[in-house]
Amino acid sequence: MQRGTTAATVAVVGLLALGLVAGASMAKAPDRAEGRVYANGELWATFGTADFKNAPSPSVDNIYVFPDNPDLVPVGEASPGDADYNGGRWAVHLVTFTGMDPVQFTSDEELLAHAADLSISGVVRNFQCPLFAL
Repeated sequence: MQRGTTAATVAVVGLLALGLVAGASMAKAPDRAEGRVYANGELWATFGTADFKNAPSPSVDNIYVFPDNPDLVPVGEASPGDADYNGGRWAVHLVTFTGMDPVQFTSDEELLAHAADLSISGVVRNFQCPLFAL
């Protein structure tokens, strides 16, 4: 086998593996995924797994929850398909409406655009819950 052919084969196998990983992250939600999270304007299914401590900032995504409005769905800053999605490892921030009526946000950009009318806490906990397509 020629050297160029070997490199091309390795590249193709690598791309196929990457496609399988991306496909797995966009897999249909398992039955136990009863939770919901909005991210990037889409509604995702999820289920909580474990809390963790001392995660470096680049290894987690922010998720915003509404403790005073339990009917509102949490909002994540990333989702499957995003290059910077960390697989459902979240830094939780509590959001309270201070200068506007409660409203369901569907993206972190939308939420942060209203930051002047919200109280957004620092990180209150870290936990893992993967996102799945509905």
